[in-house]
Amino acid sequence: MIAIVPIRSGSKAIKNKNIKLFDGKPLVWWILNSLEKTSVKKIIVALDLPYFTIVNEFDFKKIKIYIRNKKNSRDESSTEDVLIEVIKKFKLDDDILLAQATSPLTVAKDFEKGINLYNDSNFDSILSVVKLDRFVWNKNGSPVNYNYEKRPRRQEFDGTYFENGAFYINHSSNILKYKNRLSGKIGFSEMSFKNFFELDNENDWDLIKYLKKIG
Repeated sequence: MIAIVPIRSGSKAIKNKNIKLFDGKPLVWWILNSLEKTSVKKIIVALDLPYFTIVNEFDFKKIKIYIRNKKNSRDESSTEDVLIEVIKKFKLDDDILLAQATSPLTVAKDFEKGINLYNDSNFDSILSVVKLDRFVWNKNGSPVNYNYEKRPRRQEFDGTYFENGAFYINHSSNILKYKNRLSGKIGFSEMSFKNFFELDNENDWDLIKYLKKIG
Protein backbone atom coordinates (compact mmCIF):
# COMPACT_ATOMS: atom_id res chain seq x y z
CA MET A 1 0.00 0.00 0.00
CA ILE A 2 1.16 3.52 -0.87
CA ALA A 3 0.10 6.65 1.03
CA ILE A 4 -0.49 9.92 -0.79
CA VAL A 5 -0.55 13.17 1.19
CA PRO A 6 -1.56 16.23 -0.86
CA ILE A 7 -0.66 19.69 0.48
CA ARG A 8 -0.36 23.09 -1.13
CA SER A 9 0.43 26.67 -0.20
CA GLY A 10 -2.09 29.46 -0.55
CA SER A 11 -4.65 28.44 2.08
CA LYS A 12 -7.01 31.30 2.80
CA ALA A 13 -8.46 30.78 6.31
CA ILE A 14 -5.05 30.08 7.87
CA LYS A 15 -2.00 31.36 6.01
CA ASN A 16 0.43 28.56 5.12
CA LYS A 17 -1.68 26.21 7.21
CA ASN A 18 0.09 23.00 6.18
CA ILE A 19 3.47 24.18 7.45
CA LYS A 20 2.34 26.36 10.34
CA LEU A 21 3.78 25.12 13.63
CA PHE A 22 1.38 22.86 15.49
CA ASP A 23 2.68 21.79 18.89
CA GLY A 24 6.22 22.63 17.79
CA LYS A 25 6.18 20.91 14.37
CA PRO A 26 4.87 21.92 10.93
CA LEU A 27 1.28 20.70 10.67
CA VAL A 28 1.98 18.18 7.88
CA TRP A 29 4.77 16.61 9.96
CA TRP A 30 2.25 14.99 12.29
CA ILE A 31 0.43 12.97 9.67
CA LEU A 32 3.71 11.96 8.03
CA ASN A 33 5.13 10.88 11.38
CA SER A 34 2.10 8.64 11.96
CA LEU A 35 2.26 7.17 8.44
CA GLU A 36 5.97 6.45 8.83
CA LYS A 37 5.07 4.04 11.65
CA THR A 38 2.54 2.07 9.59
CA SER A 39 2.83 -0.79 7.11
CA VAL A 40 2.60 1.47 4.04
CA LYS A 41 5.66 0.98 1.88
CA LYS A 42 5.93 4.53 0.53
CA ILE A 43 4.55 7.99 1.33
CA ILE A 44 4.22 10.35 -1.62
CA VAL A 45 3.84 13.96 -0.54
CA ALA A 46 2.28 15.84 -3.47
CA LEU A 47 3.08 19.50 -2.90
CA ASP A 48 3.75 22.75 -4.70
CA LEU A 49 7.21 24.33 -4.85
CA PRO A 50 6.95 26.71 -1.83
CA TYR A 51 6.68 23.72 0.52
CA PHE A 52 9.46 21.61 -0.98
CA THR A 53 12.37 22.80 1.19
CA ILE A 54 10.53 22.37 4.49
CA VAL A 55 9.19 18.88 3.77
CA ASN A 56 12.50 17.81 2.26
CA GLU A 57 14.17 18.45 5.64
CA PHE A 58 11.94 15.94 7.45
CA ASP A 59 13.83 12.82 8.51
CA PHE A 60 11.40 10.17 7.26
CA LYS A 61 12.66 7.17 5.31
CA LYS A 62 9.45 6.38 3.42
CA ILE A 63 8.82 9.85 1.99
CA LYS A 64 8.98 10.61 -1.73
CA ILE A 65 8.34 14.26 -2.61
CA TYR A 66 6.46 15.07 -5.79
CA ILE A 67 5.95 18.63 -7.04
CA ARG A 68 2.43 18.68 -8.43
CA ASN A 69 1.36 20.37 -11.63
CA LYS A 70 0.45 24.03 -11.22
CA LYS A 71 -3.02 23.43 -12.65
CA ASN A 72 -3.67 21.04 -9.75
CA SER A 73 -2.42 23.50 -7.12
CA ARG A 74 -5.15 26.10 -7.54
CA ASP A 75 -8.00 26.90 -5.14
CA GLU A 76 -10.47 25.12 -7.41
CA SER A 77 -8.32 22.00 -7.84
CA SER A 78 -9.81 18.88 -6.29
CA THR A 79 -8.01 16.26 -4.26
CA GLU A 80 -9.04 13.74 -6.92
CA ASP A 81 -7.16 15.80 -9.53
CA VAL A 82 -3.97 15.40 -7.50
CA LEU A 83 -4.55 11.70 -6.83
CA ILE A 84 -5.00 10.99 -10.52
CA GLU A 85 -1.91 13.04 -11.40
CA VAL A 86 0.26 11.15 -8.90
CA ILE A 87 -1.09 7.72 -9.91
CA LYS A 88 -0.40 8.41 -13.58
CA LYS A 89 3.00 10.00 -12.96
CA PHE A 90 4.31 7.03 -10.94
CA LYS A 91 2.33 4.44 -12.96
CA LEU A 92 0.90 3.08 -9.71
CA ASP A 93 -0.96 -0.22 -9.64
CA ASP A 94 -1.33 -0.34 -5.87
CA ASP A 95 -3.70 0.13 -3.00
CA ILE A 96 -3.75 3.83 -2.16
CA LEU A 97 -4.20 5.44 1.25
CA LEU A 98 -5.11 9.11 0.94
CA ALA A 99 -4.25 10.94 4.17
CA GLN A 100 -4.99 14.58 4.96
CA ALA A 101 -2.68 16.91 6.87
CA THR A 102 -5.70 18.69 8.37
CA SER A 103 -6.25 15.74 10.73
CA PRO A 104 -3.07 15.87 12.86
CA LEU A 105 -4.52 13.73 15.67
CA THR A 106 -4.62 10.65 13.43
CA VAL A 107 -2.12 8.11 14.77
CA ALA A 108 -0.56 5.00 13.28
CA LYS A 109 -3.09 2.63 14.86
CA ASP A 110 -5.93 4.57 13.20
CA PHE A 111 -4.35 3.99 9.81
CA GLU A 112 -3.60 0.35 10.54
CA LYS A 113 -7.18 -0.25 11.61
CA GLY A 114 -8.35 1.03 8.23
CA ILE A 115 -5.67 -0.92 6.36
CA ASN A 116 -6.58 -4.15 8.13
CA LEU A 117 -10.27 -3.63 7.44
CA TYR A 118 -9.51 -3.06 3.77
CA ASN A 119 -7.24 -6.11 3.52
CA ASP A 120 -9.42 -8.49 5.52
CA SER A 121 -12.84 -7.63 4.10
CA ASN A 122 -14.65 -7.51 0.78
CA PHE A 123 -14.87 -3.72 0.77
CA ASP A 124 -13.67 -1.98 -2.37
CA SER A 125 -12.84 1.23 -0.52
CA ILE A 126 -12.68 2.56 3.03
CA LEU A 127 -13.25 5.94 4.64
CA SER A 128 -12.59 7.08 8.20
CA VAL A 129 -15.61 8.10 10.25
CA VAL A 130 -16.63 9.20 13.73
CA LYS A 131 -19.84 7.99 15.35
CA LEU A 132 -22.09 10.47 17.14
CA ASP A 133 -25.00 9.42 19.33
CA ARG A 134 -26.98 12.57 18.56
CA PHE A 135 -30.23 13.30 16.81
CA VAL A 136 -29.64 15.15 13.54
CA TRP A 137 -31.99 17.58 11.77
CA ASN A 138 -31.75 19.26 8.38
CA LYS A 139 -32.31 22.94 7.68
CA ASN A 140 -35.90 22.27 6.59
CA GLY A 141 -36.84 21.17 10.09
CA SER A 142 -36.96 17.46 9.35
CA PRO A 143 -35.16 14.77 11.35
CA VAL A 144 -32.40 12.97 9.47
CA ASN A 145 -31.63 9.93 11.59
CA TYR A 146 -34.66 9.24 13.79
CA ASN A 147 -38.44 9.58 14.09
CA TYR A 148 -39.24 12.30 16.62
CA GLU A 149 -42.72 10.78 17.15
CA LYS A 150 -41.06 7.59 18.36
CA ARG A 151 -38.00 9.01 20.07
CA PRO A 152 -35.61 6.14 20.86
CA ARG A 153 -33.81 5.78 24.16
CA ARG A 154 -30.07 6.53 23.97
CA GLN A 155 -29.12 2.91 24.61
CA GLU A 156 -31.35 1.80 21.72
CA PHE A 157 -30.12 4.44 19.27
CA ASP A 158 -27.59 3.40 16.62
CA GLY A 159 -26.24 6.91 16.12
CA THR A 160 -24.90 8.45 12.93
CA TYR A 161 -21.53 8.07 11.25
CA PHE A 162 -19.83 11.25 10.08
CA GLU A 163 -17.07 11.36 7.46
CA ASN A 164 -14.17 13.07 9.24
CA GLY A 165 -11.77 13.43 6.30
CA ALA A 166 -8.76 11.83 8.00
CA PHE A 167 -8.10 9.10 5.42
CA TYR A 168 -9.50 7.04 2.53
CA ILE A 169 -8.34 3.75 0.99
CA ASN A 170 -8.98 2.49 -2.52
CA HIS A 171 -7.08 0.84 -5.37
CA SER A 172 -5.37 3.06 -7.90
CA SER A 173 -7.28 1.46 -10.79
CA ASN A 174 -10.61 2.34 -9.17
CA ILE A 175 -9.54 5.93 -8.55
CA LEU A 176 -8.63 6.28 -12.22
CA LYS A 177 -11.79 4.56 -13.43
CA TYR A 178 -14.30 6.44 -11.28
CA LYS A 179 -12.25 9.62 -10.75
CA ASN A 180 -13.15 9.40 -7.09
CA ARG A 181 -11.39 8.41 -3.86
CA LEU A 182 -14.32 6.10 -3.04
CA SER A 183 -16.07 3.50 -5.17
CA GLY A 184 -17.79 0.15 -5.10
CA LYS A 185 -18.69 -1.36 -1.75
CA ILE A 186 -17.62 1.17 0.89
CA GLY A 187 -16.63 0.37 4.47
CA PHE A 188 -16.26 2.55 7.57
CA SER A 189 -13.16 2.67 9.74
CA GLU A 190 -14.33 4.23 12.99
CA MET A 191 -12.12 6.66 14.92
CA SER A 192 -12.52 8.22 18.37
CA PHE A 193 -14.64 11.34 18.86
CA LYS A 194 -11.61 13.63 19.20
CA ASN A 195 -10.95 12.95 15.51
CA PHE A 196 -14.29 14.45 14.50
CA PHE A 197 -12.76 17.84 13.73
CA GLU A 198 -10.74 18.88 10.67
CA LEU A 199 -8.37 21.81 10.85
CA ASP A 200 -9.82 24.43 8.50
CA ASN A 201 -9.89 27.70 10.46
CA GLU A 202 -8.43 29.38 13.54
CA ASN A 203 -11.18 28.07 15.83
CA ASP A 204 -10.43 24.51 14.69
CA TRP A 205 -6.74 25.12 15.28
CA ASP A 206 -7.21 26.12 18.92
CA LEU A 207 -9.66 23.28 19.58
CA ILE A 208 -7.55 20.53 18.00
CA LYS A 209 -4.44 21.82 19.72
CA TYR A 210 -6.31 21.55 23.03
CA LEU A 211 -7.53 18.03 22.21
CA LYS A 212 -3.95 16.99 21.47
CA LYS A 213 -2.76 18.47 24.75
CA ILE A 214 -5.28 16.54 26.86
CA GLY A 215 -4.74 13.36 24.86
